[in-house]
Amino acid sequence: MRPLIGLIFYAAALGICSLSHAAEPLPLPKGPVVLTVSGKIEQTNGNGVALFDLEMLEALGRASLTSKWELSEVPQLFEGIPLRALMERVGAQGKSLRASALNDYAAVIPMEDLRFEPILATKVDGRMLTIRDKGPLWIAYPGTSTGFCRMPGMTPAGSGSSTSFTLISHALQPAKL
Repeated sequence: MRPLIGLIFYAAALGICSLSHAAEPLPLPKGPVVLTVSGKIEQTNGNGVALFDLEMLEALGRASLTSKWELSEVPQLFEGIPLRALMERVGAQGKSLRASALNDYAAVIPMEDLRFEPILATKVDGRMLTIRDKGPLWIAYPGTSTGFCRMPGMTPAGSGSSTSFTLISHALQPAKL
């Protein structure tokens, strides 16, 4: 009986240790802020927002996908962070997110689109995304040949969709709180 009790205790301890990242406090960024997440989120490290530098994002895990889109004649390799991992890290609650770019372009993405495993891309074909590339971050879906706003469930912001939280890409400079 003792070995079984030990095994149950061990299993319970593993369960406690494997709780969602959202239960851990979100540290402050050490480098330039590249992403701000606001809205219905459980974890913040700023004035009601979650601020991320590139190192913090990369700590969430790495993912890559090859996809062709309308501005490319050949498939491209996108590398970055699983969008699902970011949502889990901040404890995102809700049914949609609003992704906003430096040029004020915005799109509403339903949370159910996470089933497609999109990534928050930081590189394309091994090159870091820059502001000139409409970076520093892109949301990329696997296996698509359509444009950004024609992704499954995605609609341009301002088209009547309400959002639960917002992702804002920054130009590798500290965000204003």
